[in-house]
Amino acid sequence: MSFRFDSEQNGKWWELMLGWKWPHQGFTIGYDFLEPNDQPQENEMTYYTCLLYLGCLSIIYNFGNHDWDE
Repeated sequence: MSFRFDSEQNGKWWELMLGWKWPHQGFTIGYDFLEPNDQPQENEMTYYTCLLYLGCLSIIYNFGNHDWDE
């Protein structure tokens, strides 16, 4: 399941996703914050990701700005 918002006025976008694993596939408590590459390749999309692990459920929040890619 996911929700996505893309603003055409200022180029900002975000998306919120829910991920599920059965308990025998993985059970994690914690968080992670992933930053884009310092030196992105040509035409590579740059964005940040925040992950929140709540046992079998993961909440994933991605956000970026289309202007970063230029």
